[in-house]
Amino acid sequence: MHLCFGRLDTLKTKILLIAEAGLARTAYIKVLQGLDVQVDCISSPDGMTAALTCVAYSGLLVDVPTMIRCDCEDKNRITRIMDRFPVLRLMYNPHFGGIRGLAQGGTLRDNRDLGEFILEECVPFYPRSIRVAPRKEVILNVLLLDTICDAALAAERTVTVNLSEHGCFIYSVSDWQLLSSAWIVVNEFEDKTPIELKIRWCGRWGEAMRMPGIGTSFESMTPQQSTQLFSLL
Repeated sequence: MHLCFGRLDTLKTKILLIAEAGLARTAYIKVLQGLDVQVDCISSPDGMTAALTCVAYSGLLVDVPTMIRCDCEDKNRITRIMDRFPVLRLMYNPHFGGIRGLAQGGTLRDNRDLGEFILEECVPFYPRSIRVAPRKEVILNVLLLDTICDAALAAERTVTVNLSEHGCFIYSVSDWQLLSSAWIVVNEFEDKTPIELKIRWCGRWGEAMRMPGIGTSFESMTPQQSTQLFSLL
């Protein structure tokens, strides 16, 4: 699930909150709504790569129980990503102190204030994103599938918006799930073998003033398809 709040017509400090749905996330959002920041929320650390590839942020807020419970696909990569941003780890206990903050190198006894962290660490920090590989604007006509069974009947006719050697962004208004699989058949490729994708980011229609679609990574591709892809890049 991806949440966003804050006015979009003004330039504000953008923060990424990583927290499961529940009392803790509700408490964090209540505090953040009183601060002059724009906040996006994802429910799993596994969504960090996709979120930070698409949007530039000035800081990360990480719910500690969410991080502990997550069976992350690549914890080392998540750690490397967090090293590039101001990070405040959060704990919530409504009976003992409410929200407690742990900055990098600190302890929970320090109880770093959330508002203070944003003002002192995030506001001065120039927003940055991460880039897996350079992307090039290339429009390819594709059949987009959530299963390779009954491909001709189930396909969504759409286009790529951009490409890299590792993946592509595809325009779509369908309801896709983060980290699920999808397949495309590229009209311009001589080899029509369905290419398997992993969905790394979802932008749903009507959620924000941006193009809806899915950011994906290539999971399988034939040698002939790879050759054609590199020729386009």
